[in-house]
Amino acid sequence: MTEVVLHGFAGSTYVRTVRLACEEKGVPYAVTELAFGSDEHRALHPFLKMPAMVHGDVHLFEAIAIARYVDEAFDGPPLQPAEPVARALMTQWISAIVDYVYPVLVRGLVLPRLVYPSRGTPVDEAALKANLTEVAYQLSVLDGALRESPYFAGNALSLADLFAVPILAYVAATPEGSAALERCAAVARWQETMAARQSFGATQPQLAA
Repeated sequence: MTEVVLHGFAGSTYVRTVRLACEEKGVPYAVTELAFGSDEHRALHPFLKMPAMVHGDVHLFEAIAIARYVDEAFDGPPLQPAEPVARALMTQWISAIVDYVYPVLVRGLVLPRLVYPSRGTPVDEAALKANLTEVAYQLSVLDGALRESPYFAGNALSLADLFAVPILAYVAATPEGSAALERCAAVARWQETMAARQSFGATQPQLAA
C-alpha cells in the first residue's frame, strides 16, 4: 500500500484529525513538516495552511477533504454515517467546529496559554479573559449535543468526533478550559471514551496547536 504523506505540524489539531482518521482506518501514513510560507508550502496548499496530503498521484489540501478521502478510499470501519440524518449531523458539527469552535477555543484560549509562552509571544490577558464567556458557552453547546447521544453524529464514531477531540484535549490542558469543562459532564464522558481509543494515544502530540 502506498503510504499517505501528510504535510504539516503534528501538533496542529487539523493534522491530528487526519492522523486519527488514518489510525482508525489502519492506513499507513507519515507526517512531514512544512517550511511555512515557502514555495513548497504554497505548491501543496495555495492558502498556506495545513494539512496537505500526497498519496501517489492524489494531492489534496484541507482536513475535511483529506479525512473524507481517507475514509472512502481505504478499507476499514466507516467514519461517516450512511443514514442521511446522522450524516447531516456529522457535517453540521464539522462545520460548526471549523467555523466557530476553533477560533474561540484554539485561537482565543489554547494558543495564548499553551503556545505563545514557549515562543516568547506576549499574551493579551484582557482579551483572553473576555473570551472566556464564549468559551463556556461553546462548551455548553457541545455538552448539550453529547447529552443526546454518545457521539456527535449519533451512536457511532464519525469524523465530527475526530475534528472535536484534538481541540478539546488542548482545552482541557489549560487552567481556564479545565475549569469550564468541570461543568460539562457529557463532554467529560465523551473525552474518556475518545481517550481510550488506540488512535488517540497513537496521535498524542506535544502541547502546541
